Amino acid sequence: MFTKPHSSSKAPIVRNPRACTVCRAAKMKCVGAEDGLKSCQRCTRTGVECVFEKHRRGRKPGSKLSEASKMLRRLEKGLNTAKLKQSDSSLSTVFPADPRTPQADNTQFGGLQSSDAYGSTDGYAASSVSSRTVDPEEEEDGERSDEKFPAKLIRRENSFFRTILNPEHKSPMLHVPRNPYLPQSLRPAPLPIGYNDPITAGLINENKAKILFDAIFLRLNPFINLFDPALHSVAYVRSKCPLLFTTLIMAGCKFFEPSLYKECLRLANDLAVRAFAEGWKRVEVIQAFSCLTYWREQEDNRTWMYIGYACRMAVELGLNRYHAKPPAHETEFQLRERRNRERTYLVLFVHDRSLSMQTGRHWMLPEDDFIRHSDTWHEQGGTPIRCEDVIVSAFAQLRRIATEATDMFHTNRSLSDGGNSQVNIDMVLKNCNAKLALWTSTWDHEMRKANGESFHFSFTNLFCLYSSLFLNSFGVQSSVPPANRTNSHVRALSACFENALNVLGIASKDFREFGVLRYGQETTSVMTAYSAIFLLKVINALPPNLSKVDVLVLATPEL
Repeated sequence: MFTKPHSSSKAPIVRNPRACTVCRAAKMKCVGAEDGLKSCQRCTRTGVECVFEKHRRGRKPGSKLSEASKMLRRLEKGLNTAKLKQSDSSLSTVFPADPRTPQADNTQFGGLQSSDAYGSTDGYAASSVSSRTVDPEEEEDGERSDEKFPAKLIRRENSFFRTILNPEHKSPMLHVPRNPYLPQSLRPAPLPIGYNDPITAGLINENKAKILFDAIFLRLNPFINLFDPALHSVAYVRSKCPLLFTTLIMAGCKFFEPSLYKECLRLANDLAVRAFAEGWKRVEVIQAFSCLTYWREQEDNRTWMYIGYACRMAVELGLNRYHAKPPAHETEFQLRERRNRERTYLVLFVHDRSLSMQTGRHWMLPEDDFIRHSDTWHEQGGTPIRCEDVIVSAFAQLRRIATEATDMFHTNRSLSDGGNSQVNIDMVLKNCNAKLALWTSTWDHEMRKANGESFHFSFTNLFCLYSSLFLNSFGVQSSVPPANRTNSHVRALSACFENALNVLGIASKDFREFGVLRYGQETTSVMTAYSAIFLLKVINALPPNLSKVDVLVLATPEL
């Protein structure tokens, strides 16, 4: 330890023989800590905890850190992240409180919330701050290291230079306590100044909102399978995100309170614009943007943009993180919130692939570990198994089958343009139809295990029939002259004809008998419209002197 002579006019500076974690990261001298007895000057100025960690000299490359060292690194990373978020929030608040809403210290958006066991946060993150929730283990020794990805490297270096420059002192951040088992408060989230939800706008009261929510879960949610009635109560949704609450009320009013629909639609669109402009990022925002597309107006053409935005946000928030085993000591409430995040990603994956099938554009969400293990996801939510979760798992597998075949067909078209077609369409269709048949038997069995109702069987069958119609249509090439068409072409046409008739049969008979035909989302409307148009094109292409019996015989040669 070195000290300056007493004759110096300045007070002696005590240098610590070892550096704290912050100074070590900055590769700067650690001054004033007195060997860990108090905070060093740099940590005091930046308002972070001064932590001394035992050095890891001599650690062999590739060896793992001890659990204690990992915990210290997590604490350091969390403190630095919180400091950066706090400094940014001093410039602009993401979600300013509405003076009309009662305030409390533990409101969802009243302060910066700590991350839970799965990496989600209760507060919105501004777009100017990186809000992606990173697994603490992800950036240590894994293959996704900072050195491989430019964005991570830049983010790491920015943090390094902020430490060197010794930013001016900030007041310590207030810690907002959060019960990890049950929500401390279900008070409505503060609204941005100048904005309303349907209740604060005086359109409905809370009792009316509960009635609309009951109708939504009874009639609308079976078509989208996005929400859990045991979790998404009026109080819960309103405490989490006013955009989602307003969007759900808007959807309910469209069918059950038409006189309030236009005004609720305006409120939802206003909040959606605000959410996009300020970069609100949470699972409820993803759900809200998805719901804005399910029952959209005919002139609204923002589906592709909204789903693309939701897909990006879902990846940024890590909703696709795969858990081979549930976290230890997970409560029932934590289980439902985790599965809410996972369900949102799976539904978004299905919607993304459905849009790709409908528009011919490329999908945005790839098949990752979570998607590849989603065939048993419906079994991991406890007992009894929810029929809605069975549908989510089933549709994820159905979209995987359809995407695999569609990619081959598009590859074949690209090669055909150059005169070097290498894909055997007949073989692809044969394999695809076999997979669809196996899918039907597998998920029919799973739905019976979950005690599914008639609607659930008709609904899953509708999607499978449409997928078969769409995929077999690649085998019906209109450019091939009738004289050159093979038996495989006739089989594909027969399959398309039969599937299109069955799709229309489910929509016009089953759904009508269930009283749910009018509640279907946009995807079901596209399926029925495509089936009808396909049948009309087939019939119009046949010779005019053929009778209806002749048409059926040609479409089903096995008869």
